[in-house]
Amino acid sequence: MPVKCLVCGKQTSVTHMGMDACRACTVFYRRNRTKRLLCVKGYRGCMNHPKHAFACRKCRLERFKAILKAGADDDKTLYASALSIFRRIAELNLRGIRLDVTEPYDERLEIIPSTYQYTNEGKKIQIAGLFKYIPAMFPEFRVLPNADKWLLIRNYNRIFHCIDSALRVLRMFGKDSFNYFFGSYTTIVSNESIMNFFVDCPDQTNASTAARTIFGTFRNIVDPIRSQIRQFDPSEDEFMALMGLAFWSFARSCSRSLSAIEHPSLPSCPRTIAAEFKRIEMLLQSDYDVFHLLGAFDDETVTYKLGIR
Repeated sequence: MPVKCLVCGKQTSVTHMGMDACRACTVFYRRNRTKRLLCVKGYRGCMNHPKHAFACRKCRLERFKAILKAGADDDKTLYASALSIFRRIAELNLRGIRLDVTEPYDERLEIIPSTYQYTNEGKKIQIAGLFKYIPAMFPEFRVLPNADKWLLIRNYNRIFHCIDSALRVLRMFGKDSFNYFFGSYTTIVSNESIMNFFVDCPDQTNASTAARTIFGTFRNIVDPIRSQIRQFDPSEDEFMALMGLAFWSFARSCSRSLSAIEHPSLPSCPRTIAAEFKRIEMLLQSDYDVFHLLGAFDDETVTYKLGIR
């Protein structure tokens, strides 16, 4: 859906840097952000008149900086977008794909079937990204002891993956979303590809049995949370509230934060989803233990290691 660029006011169907900025303004900012420019009027008055944005390079640059700063200060969705970009670029780099982040892209063209190895590497990237961006998204995290930070990220990353995947699949595939699940940010599990998920696992002796088990996981764990996400169908702000609800549900001392971040117009749905978090966590660990026994996971599989107490 086209939006208006917050810098120049022109319509754009692709936004950049986590905000409603067109490609032309984004490229302009990247090329000129370190330059010393002068306002054509001499007093930076052009910033208040969008029709002069292109005539005055100084004011166009200052307008972009002001919008970027406002987003960084007040809008947590900017950090969520940055986390997504971080994961996408890192995963594609592992596949030998180099990106120019200022270029528009069709996300579907980059999605390939998930396998054990892609998912395992994607999990490492996701955890690194959470440690990088969670402090900005949830400032309370910064004051926690390091051991508590690791405990929260370890417990949270699975639920984050489930909710993030469910929402992205819903927005990408619509009514067909129940046939898909993101194994990592750029790889996807489908009804057709799921039996080949363990094609590159450590020990393929019981790969077919493990594949049938993960199909059960797909139905028993993924479908319920996806149904609730589909019912909720959150906006970007509501998604951030849901992420906060999931995050702090793992911290016993932070129970007051739960009611504070629920969306007022839909009070029951976030709490219903929250009730699923701990149940899903236990079911996932049980399945990972099975995969380990079958040899499909080894001691270095990230999702398995994170669950070992």
